[in-house]
Amino acid sequence: MKKNILAIVCLFLVVFMFCTDVMGFRQLREGETVKDFSLQDLEGKTYSISGLKGKTIVILYWRVGQERSHQALKELKSLHKKLSGKPLQILAVTKDADKLAEIKALKQSLELPFPVLLDSDAKVYSDLGVLVFPSTALIDSKGVFRFYYGGFRSDYQEDLFGQVRLLLGLITPEKLRAEKERVTPRLSENQKRAINHIKLAKTLRDRGMDEKAFQEAEKAVKLDPDNAEGYILYGFCLLDINKTDQGLANFQKALKLNPRSTDAKIGLGTAYRMKGQTEKALEILKSGLSLCPDSAVIHLELGKIYESIGKNDEALKQYKASAECSVKMRKRSY
Repeated sequence: MKKNILAIVCLFLVVFMFCTDVMGFRQLREGETVKDFSLQDLEGKTYSISGLKGKTIVILYWRVGQERSHQALKELKSLHKKLSGKPLQILAVTKDADKLAEIKALKQSLELPFPVLLDSDAKVYSDLGVLVFPSTALIDSKGVFRFYYGGFRSDYQEDLFGQVRLLLGLITPEKLRAEKERVTPRLSENQKRAINHIKLAKTLRDRGMDEKAFQEAEKAVKLDPDNAEGYILYGFCLLDINKTDQGLANFQKALKLNPRSTDAKIGLGTAYRMKGQTEKALEILKSGLSLCPDSAVIHLELGKIYESIGKNDEALKQYKASAECSVKMRKRSY
């Protein structure tokens, strides 16, 4: 009976996971006025969108205990310093109000110069439609949503710095475009071709054309051996055609290029699971979960492993966690 329940849950997850696309805020639309809110900071001071009219607002919705969120906080601290004296307000919002001591300690250790707001009942979380942590929104001086950044990558501060200066009137769109062209590294012809092969491989794989997807991904890694995304996609294509050892090797190459790649960890964990090396699979997938706690895919893979070794209670727990992550994402799309 338990196995039947697990199978149903697994099928339920697949349906939800593949009809959901991810962005930072599902309820925000560029050019629309942001729904007002009223939240208190750690000292009890109240902040609202309406109370900050006339200022450009940066809202970071972050998660306590997540390294990427901490990195975003540090980058916003640097941004605050660069634009000191400008009509700019940065707000760091979290729904983890039950971790108050941890939040206060983090704010003090990072010496954050902007308020941390507590969304205790997660109303702002729902109103904005937060889907990934961290997520950053830029709101202009009239309370209108203008830009969002989902997650955290190496270009986080650079991208936000440009967009904030644009909203503050410190730079024109033309000059910002010219700046980006100067700092964006020029791609070689092989790198450009590799990107095109990756795109085609993704399309073919989505259509179930595994062998052709494999061929395109193989071309991509040969053309650009420094592209982690190429190795990840090639690795999954190899798993699709049961070349597990080769797939595993490609995920390892991807992790050397990008040690914090969640997708590479998912692929490596999946490969170890397919090889029956459950301990290694659990170790790598749990490390991926620490980077992305809301990953439905990682919870699903963990569920498969626990089910394979007869730990059905733990498997069901992971399947449920995966379902919850998927359902939350889907609900935000309405």
